[in-house]
Amino acid sequence: MLNLVIEEITSHIKSMDIDDNETKLMENYLCDALKVFICGFGESELVGKAFASRLSEIRRNVYVVSETIVPEIDDKSVLMAISGSGETEPTLTISKQAHEDGAKIISLTSFTGSPIAQISDLVIEIPGRIKAKTKNYIERRISGEYEPLTPFGALFDISARIYLEGIIAELAK
Repeated sequence: MLNLVIEEITSHIKSMDIDDNETKLMENYLCDALKVFICGFGESELVGKAFASRLSEIRRNVYVVSETIVPEIDDKSVLMAISGSGETEPTLTISKQAHEDGAKIISLTSFTGSPIAQISDLVIEIPGRIKAKTKNYIERRISGEYEPLTPFGALFDISARIYLEGIIAELAK
């Protein structure tokens, strides 16, 4: 089973089609911002914290929104919202407030039509999350709707983490 999971993740990563122009724009936003804020919850928060740690290693002024002490976000700031569904609360509420405060919003999501994507200045589509037609496990099985071998959005989180490591490599040059 482990080999199947590794094969699925490897195949998924190799098939990602990320727009180079969007990646360059993201790098520019991160370089131009006086403060970078990272927001995500659940596994996405862990991905965000790892990215924040790496940004701090290359001397970026970075904050994780869920931490105890976080400065004010403003129009010289960037908020990176990480949400596979693009609907996660409180990520959505925080993104809306940051947008109102004039910050640039970068979203990493599997759904470019999601509420977070709609208020973002830049949307990086990271495939991996699926939306089930029904939450009922039995109905999904009977209808032939199967989830990947990596459950709970793991493909999104793993893919986002690898993508963000690539961003760090570019910024560290």
